[in-house]
Amino acid sequence: MEIDDCIRDNIPWANLSPDIKVILGNSSKEYEKRVLEYSIQNQLRYKGNLIRHMKKSEEAYYEQLLRFSESHLMLYPYHLSDITVTEMRLSPFSYYANILTEMLNTEKSYDSLPNFTAADAVRLLGIGRNQYIELMNQTRSNRKFLRRSKSARELLPQKPTKMIVESWWRTNVGSILESDVKTLNEEEKQVIDRLLDTNVAIPAGLLKYSVVTSLYDRGLIYFDVPVYDNDYIYVAPLDGFVMNRVLGDYFETLLYKIFVAIDDQTTVLEMSQILHIDLQLVKNAISVFCRLGFARKRVTGGENLTIHTSWTSNSTVTTPMSPISPMSSLITSTSDELNELTKTLLRGDDDETDDALSPVSEDSALRASSPNPSLNNSVESFQSLSTSQTASDLSGSSGTVNRAAFIFDSTLTAFLMMGNLSASLKGHAVALFEVGKLADEQMKEFLEQLESVNQFAEGDAQRYSMHATALLDSLKSLRQEREADLIRGESLYTLDEKSRQRVLQKSYGILVAMAPLSIEACAIPVQSVPLIGPPNAETCSPWFRLSIYSACSSGPPSVFLPHGTRLTTLPRVLQSFQHHRFLVSSTKHEPHIMTAQNALFALNDMLVYSSIFVQSVPLDSEDCDKMIHVPFPFEDLECETAFCNHPAIRKLREQLSLDFTAGYVILLKKSGKSITTSGSDISGRTKAESNIMQDVSLPKDGGLLKKLLPGTSFDDFLLLDCVFGVPLFNSVLNETICKRILGRGILEQQNRSNIQNSNKQVVGMINELIDTANNGLIKGSQLFVEGTDQQRNAQIVPPVRAIFFDSSQLISYGTI
Repeated sequence: MEIDDCIRDNIPWANLSPDIKVILGNSSKEYEKRVLEYSIQNQLRYKGNLIRHMKKSEEAYYEQLLRFSESHLMLYPYHLSDITVTEMRLSPFSYYANILTEMLNTEKSYDSLPNFTAADAVRLLGIGRNQYIELMNQTRSNRKFLRRSKSARELLPQKPTKMIVESWWRTNVGSILESDVKTLNEEEKQVIDRLLDTNVAIPAGLLKYSVVTSLYDRGLIYFDVPVYDNDYIYVAPLDGFVMNRVLGDYFETLLYKIFVAIDDQTTVLEMSQILHIDLQLVKNAISVFCRLGFARKRVTGGENLTIHTSWTSNSTVTTPMSPISPMSSLITSTSDELNELTKTLLRGDDDETDDALSPVSEDSALRASSPNPSLNNSVESFQSLSTSQTASDLSGSSGTVNRAAFIFDSTLTAFLMMGNLSASLKGHAVALFEVGKLADEQMKEFLEQLESVNQFAEGDAQRYSMHATALLDSLKSLRQEREADLIRGESLYTLDEKSRQRVLQKSYGILVAMAPLSIEACAIPVQSVPLIGPPNAETCSPWFRLSIYSACSSGPPSVFLPHGTRLTTLPRVLQSFQHHRFLVSSTKHEPHIMTAQNALFALNDMLVYSSIFVQSVPLDSEDCDKMIHVPFPFEDLECETAFCNHPAIRKLREQLSLDFTAGYVILLKKSGKSITTSGSDISGRTKAESNIMQDVSLPKDGGLLKKLLPGTSFDDFLLLDCVFGVPLFNSVLNETICKRILGRGILEQQNRSNIQNSNKQVVGMINELIDTANNGLIKGSQLFVEGTDQQRNAQIVPPVRAIFFDSSQLISYGTI
């Protein structure tokens, strides 16, 4: 990684540190090879980078770069369009046509296309999955006949499909040959002449729409999608997104980082600083998002131009203001014909190095060359705006202390995608999964879709619909008197921990997680923003359960077995419970039930792949209080028989300050009237009870079971788990916790330090156990080399020896 940093910083061989030279075998040739590989893989410009000293032919370098990009199915290098289009005559349309031709000839699956590449190919060629399959069938059919038939390239479209072109995009002249000029009509010649004479890009909206599209179809012009330091960006609905696969190249990785960090209250420059990513790279990524229609600029720069009338019937994309925009009071309508465009202040680019591309310099040249009076008037009003005033106005959008975020995991998006919940909900689920975020400003339509979800009474469909309904209620509660975004926890791992912390601190004052949250989604640094949810990944692991069992002296017989353990008999702590069932958890699977008779074989099989946590639980019973979920912050504390007064919960409440956060505690009844357990598969898993942790006890009145039933005592119940966050798997439990959060002011500013203290107590309790059990090894990252994928993905420190709990205390380590 250090070598890549040197290449990126343009450090020549002579200036490399001795350590780096040793890594390179003290070979300058090896360094030159690495520079070439890095430059091509990262699509670096020839001029201004080290590669110009390594490869003498600029043309040969760009040819090699394009071959690599095509063969690796990368996005078209739009940031190099002045070279690839103007000098090499390779338009984005031709580029994707080449890729699809090669795929058809080699019979590659459509799924081999990376997500963003596939989306851009659909935009330009109109070829999606179904069209590609049809083309593949035609290509195969043609090969079966001896007579000459059309090649794969001939089957593809011969010109770009009709696509969306925004009026604020900048039109640039491409490669024009004499033979091209002969085919132009008078209007097209005038546009080409103007572009050549001014040598400056012209906003597409100032030109006749049909002329612009005609020239683009022939590859004689290309578009820049300008992004400036002070631009505010927000994510649009992902119309046209293709869910295929992630390639993992530099630019795709960058796109996903930007996706999750986009915030319409953060400028492009601020985003670059928060992420510690080069400003130009951030601009390149956002420019591609805007080109694909996946993101939009709050202010485009076209609001103050007199757009050519031909755009009235062709502009299909609006540029709505954010509801909280500090400039919303300045909105006026430019004309009746352009009622889809919003007029507001336009910012210039503060970067002096970009003067040649800034709106003011471009329009100055246009005013001097254009005989169009309306264009002159438009440019004058465009130039008369005060950049300093604009900057000061926009700075007013900061201050997000009252903005919240609801953290969810990929299981929720899977539920929203499955079943017939709502006609349009799947599209939102795709956006939530791929972008990893839905801002409050785009929440209205999503909430409307959740309100229209079909309700089901049984089976998996009921589970899906209940999650959707509970999510709706949770968001409504969270959005009372504040704005709230949705964030997919796993997507935050595209950012390093420090970048995650900066992004969250910049944008939010409070975070609330769904419960239970998967380990892979626990990406919130404990020191960043107050979180009602698991403060670290270990809180979702057996480590936390063992630590609360030890602290409260309550819990089922349990054993935490290291990865690779081989069992010849059941662990001794479980041997006297062979008439019970085993609840088995691992970092790779949801908890599930096993019958004791079949457990030994299944446990050994699982231990090959991961560490596992095994607990003895009673046979399933008909008792309505077999599993008790006790929501907190607690109520009914004055009632002696209320479950919140269980001795274990009292200890937990005190040690972890549960009055200042939210979630639920699970109590397990020791025994009851058992029923026959049936339907187990060969591995010993009971099919009917894969979601035992979410089996909420509800009496006939439909409310939660709050106190002991006659004939029972607290001694009949054990502590099973404590979960932080807002549950979505049960609407009654969800409603109860949401009401208590609002009624007790849990989200308010004055309570946020209490939340942080509670989270620190949780982390401290877990780390104390891990330190004792693992002889000081308290971080999973200590097992891996720094900077590797394994370290970035390692979230749970594994046990280094077996750990036992015997219902009252931790008894021993290491001996099975």
